[in-house]
Amino acid sequence: MRVTALSIAIACGLAISAVPARAQDAAAAEDEPVPATPLPDDAPIPAAPLDDGVQDATAPLATGAPSAEAGVSELSGVTVQGTYQTGDRTLYLDERRMATNVTEGLGAEQIARTGDSDVAATLKRVTGLTVVDGKYIYVRGLGERYSNVLLNGAPIPSPDYTRRVVPLDLFPTELLDGVIVQKSYGPGLPGEFGGGSVVLRTREVPTRFFFRAKGTLGGSSGTTFEDGLRYDGGGRDWTGRDDGGRAMPSDLADAIAGGRFLRPQSPSNPNGATPAELQAYGRGLAASGHGIDERSIGPDAGFSIGVGNGFELADDVRLGVIASTRYQQSWNTTDERRRTYAASNSGLDEIAALDVDTTERDVDVSFFTGLGLDIGMNHRLSLTSMLLRQSADRARIGDGISDSVESRFHEQRWTENQLRADQLGGHHVWSSLHDLEFDWQVTRATAGREEPGTRRWRYDYAGDALEFSHRSDSNATAFGDLEDEQRNLQLKAMLPFSFDDGSALSLSAGAGRSVRDREASIRSFAFELAPGSPLPSEPGFWTLPIDRILSDDNIRPDGFVLRETTRATDNYLASQTLESAYFNFDYTFRGTLRFALGARHERNEQDVTTFSVVNPDAPPLVASDRSSEWLPAASFTWIQNENAQWRAGFSRTLARPDFRELSRAPYTDPELDIDTIGNPDLLDTRIRNIDVRWEYYFSESDSLSVGAFDKKFEDPIERLRLPGSTPLLSFANAASAHNYGVEFDAYKGLGFIGLDPYDLGFNYARIKSNVELDAASASYQTNLSRAMQGQSPYVVNLQLGYDDPADRFDANLLFNRSGRRISEVGVQGQPDIYEEAFNALDFQFRHRFAVGWNWTLRLRNLLDPQVRYTQGGLPTREYRKGREAMFSLEWRPSAP
Repeated sequence: MRVTALSIAIACGLAISAVPARAQDAAAAEDEPVPATPLPDDAPIPAAPLDDGVQDATAPLATGAPSAEAGVSELSGVTVQGTYQTGDRTLYLDERRMATNVTEGLGAEQIARTGDSDVAATLKRVTGLTVVDGKYIYVRGLGERYSNVLLNGAPIPSPDYTRRVVPLDLFPTELLDGVIVQKSYGPGLPGEFGGGSVVLRTREVPTRFFFRAKGTLGGSSGTTFEDGLRYDGGGRDWTGRDDGGRAMPSDLADAIAGGRFLRPQSPSNPNGATPAELQAYGRGLAASGHGIDERSIGPDAGFSIGVGNGFELADDVRLGVIASTRYQQSWNTTDERRRTYAASNSGLDEIAALDVDTTERDVDVSFFTGLGLDIGMNHRLSLTSMLLRQSADRARIGDGISDSVESRFHEQRWTENQLRADQLGGHHVWSSLHDLEFDWQVTRATAGREEPGTRRWRYDYAGDALEFSHRSDSNATAFGDLEDEQRNLQLKAMLPFSFDDGSALSLSAGAGRSVRDREASIRSFAFELAPGSPLPSEPGFWTLPIDRILSDDNIRPDGFVLRETTRATDNYLASQTLESAYFNFDYTFRGTLRFALGARHERNEQDVTTFSVVNPDAPPLVASDRSSEWLPAASFTWIQNENAQWRAGFSRTLARPDFRELSRAPYTDPELDIDTIGNPDLLDTRIRNIDVRWEYYFSESDSLSVGAFDKKFEDPIERLRLPGSTPLLSFANAASAHNYGVEFDAYKGLGFIGLDPYDLGFNYARIKSNVELDAASASYQTNLSRAMQGQSPYVVNLQLGYDDPADRFDANLLFNRSGRRISEVGVQGQPDIYEEAFNALDFQFRHRFAVGWNWTLRLRNLLDPQVRYTQGGLPTREYRKGREAMFSLEWRPSAP
């Protein structure tokens, strides 16, 4: 018989009060697994060993033996010994059932059945979640501003220049035991909460030996073995690291070191760069080349390896170790049509049209190590280290009309994103102190982004011929660098009580401190033709290839001269200190009614300083945000019977401005490529959250739920476009916003209709929202009342699975669809731009053909519909992603 943590608690007459499970040195039973008891949202993250098999565990159960204190029972007497499967669906379903708040969870077992390779891809399977740009998660229609990402319960920094949110495609699913999405708020979570919190749980140490090796090979239609755009980069590009070929020349780097701006020598600037120095700098910068050509694109490929073991160091002392690594290289070529319109009396008139061809090479590399030390049954220490690196190499050519000129645009861009996180933590239980539990965790995480030598250049059409553009934006080379470090300390304590009438009480409290420092820099350069240069007089000069135009012979004092074009506001420093404390009261009355009440206090100090390298004597622009807030939360659960329960929650939370949103210093958003200016008068957004949900559990793995939510926003922060001839974005507090909807989720085996090997999963969310903009600050916007940007009105997921009764193979068919959503807000009478609904159909088949061996076939985007963005019914962007196929072979030998 398979036993769940909930059924154990009910059988013993206990209230459903979660107690952390710890992997212990127990005799491994040969019976069915006993899952670990899950935790409430404000409890520590449980250990989740990575052995791709079973984990030894003990689950202490109360016998109700009376203590010296009247009416109170001490936990003693009975211990259940057994094993449980890490990442098992039943564990995460038990956790959802026993949590104080509304949660969703995906364990490693469920993720493996989808075949999704990164967290962003797998989270779109969760009820009410959508993915934007393949990396940003929207929870219940609310964007990255209203969600946060926690790694084992700790916040982590982002490698994005202008956003605090972490792109979730950075995290490979192979490193995770599971993902929890907290949809309603509890005081143990960070106060910046709107749509939800995404909690990533890394795999921890095993108790016995395991080894796993996997190789993958695949490709996509329209890309693999087709001609794509390439350029000569570095000799180590396949590793995800530039070999220095794109780096800024050392003499130029020395010339601008210490925040100096590159200026030519002149009577007013006698210490500037001499013509000979500028010539040397320019030739060095141009040496890495500008050319883009067509070459055949190879297949996608990768591998992963994991190994771990457990060791008995002494009686009741066990050490577990784990190490894993992953490498993946993939290619993608897209042919995209882009159109831009302006409003007129007759409707929308086309003012720009581009056909854009792009080839991108992505290289993902990850390393993970972990140590875990169990001392007896009540003490555990853990140390984990994670290094994630994601590199993207892009070659792009756009051809068409822009700014009333027919042109051809070229781009070479290499980007390296990296996240390093080290975590040390402990979990302790003192039986002599009434089973007091204490958890602590120290996290140090560093996110970095490097963009060495991004090049852009254009040619303009002169009849049928292409000539190197004479415009000021004819060429540009930029170097970007960002480092964001976060240090976090968390302390938690919980004191449990159980009473002889079946009631239970837990008192918990915690405190934390997070310090974050960010430094971002962009340095830009361009070649300008010297006045009176003789070069244009050469026949056919302007039609030469870019590398011949910017050759060493032409980079000289009377030819092309290097100039620095860095904006005065391209460099900034930012810091944040956040101190928090919370308490929570959790009472269960006779196993049927559960009440939780608590509050969190946060004191935030946030500064962003924009400094000018153009004018170092100019005072820096400093913007700050100071706040101190109490955030209450309450939840109620009625356990209707052993299969059904009702829950409700109420809370008040907030959302703060991002770093650069507070500074009036203008900057170019490197992701949107649009000039942006912040607003130091931005207010924190305050949010009122209400959740209700009914849950029914058919079995330990099958469930049904129906829920509703309602959120009201005071002073929501919106991105607005300002009046002017060129696009300029800013931010302002809207008057109010409202977000509400219903959710339905079901997962059921089909044995009740005679289809035992089949199971069916379905979820649906219907979401509505409305933003009321202030007419005084948003008069340039077309609509002062509209849906929230990025919110889909509905999200649908369907999964049909088959498990061979002989456990030889399984197959899964997955469908996802999100409704049309506002991608860009309309201005000057132009309608909003919508991303149209998109159907995604995926399939996976796994076959265990020998002991320890299996192969997997993954098929992605089988329908390959056109991705469309429209404005007033007219297309603004159109392209296809292409169908993908991936074959993998995995070996998991038995333990020696």
